[in-house]
Amino acid sequence: MILWIWLQNCIGFSSNKAKKIFEFFEKPEDIFIADEKTIRESDIFSERIIERIMNKDLSYAKKIYNDCIKLGYNVISIFDDVYPQKLKQIQDCPLLLYVDGEIPETENVLCAAVVGSRAATDRSMKMAFDISAGLVLNDALVVSGGAEGVDTAAHRGAMSCDGKTICVLGCGINDNYLIKNLAMRNEIAKHGAVISEYPPFMSHQRYTFIQRNRIIAGICDCTLVVQAGEHSGALSTAEQALKNKRKLFIVKGSENNPDFTGSNSLAKSGAVPIENHSQILDWYKNPDTVQKENIVDKKTEYHQKSIKQMKLNGVFEKDYEEEKKILPEQLTENAVLVYHTISDIPFDSDDIALSAGLDTNIVKAALTELEIFGLIREVVGKGYIRKK
Repeated sequence: MILWIWLQNCIGFSSNKAKKIFEFFEKPEDIFIADEKTIRESDIFSERIIERIMNKDLSYAKKIYNDCIKLGYNVISIFDDVYPQKLKQIQDCPLLLYVDGEIPETENVLCAAVVGSRAATDRSMKMAFDISAGLVLNDALVVSGGAEGVDTAAHRGAMSCDGKTICVLGCGINDNYLIKNLAMRNEIAKHGAVISEYPPFMSHQRYTFIQRNRIIAGICDCTLVVQAGEHSGALSTAEQALKNKRKLFIVKGSENNPDFTGSNSLAKSGAVPIENHSQILDWYKNPDTVQKENIVDKKTEYHQKSIKQMKLNGVFEKDYEEEKKILPEQLTENAVLVYHTISDIPFDSDDIALSAGLDTNIVKAALTELEIFGLIREVVGKGYIRKK
């Protein structure tokens, strides 16, 4: 497992290379012992990743592995039987998952993601709780992100009926993120699993929550957005569900209520409004309806502008609103998107392009634009960070 952790560290998180690697190599050992010529001939890795691979330093991987042993966490790879097969189907599936607890059966059951606003209304919290409870009483598995608001209500609804639930974190399992929910996460580990693609002590960043959302949607057959404002991070989970041809449901709110602007807008992209768990279950019981969900229709595809807007939706809505005010009006849409992808940790243009979902050349142009406006700076040999 040490070589798996080493390989993960080499290619980075949220990479689309996990599947490609094993079309050329059989196992991590083959990459570790390969010479530079073989690595280059695979035509998989960027120069920066090749440099990491050829370094052959296992000290970091050994430390992470020893941490997991001490903490009692499992580390599973995409080759392991317990790795969720639905998750393996997405293009950017994680190479590794760190697990506290045991991942429940995900293949022969309906897996439903229940997500929404952190600042949810009482009605939305009750809806998330009741729908999750109803789903697990019908042998479904509920997946969410362990955050405040809708996520917490979904997990607690599932566990209220002794059901199983998976909590997917946007940080290492031992990060101090939302410490007041630690007791709930410990309880989840007894009723299912708390999982993350990040090593146990990796801290949370804005981009890690967005990366995390692809895993929530990827494990599941469908995603339910209970409540989402215009800039809610739950919208990126919805985007991932539709991107991977998974069914999307919403709980609609008043058209004039800004707390539901984001979730209501998803109806235009093919999301099905529901009010209870039975309506989700009925969708899968009706053969005609299930058949229709595999039809790709232009009407259900996101417009590119909508996709980019969702990419801008940071998890910390107040931070986003504050940052939006200081950005020059002359910035192009791509430059704004790239700016909100960059953090205080240096990332190169390839990593930024992957996270932002843009072509590398477009990202390079946006980086130049941001440098001209003095919004970012390059850390030589490491990548780009925001200027303080």
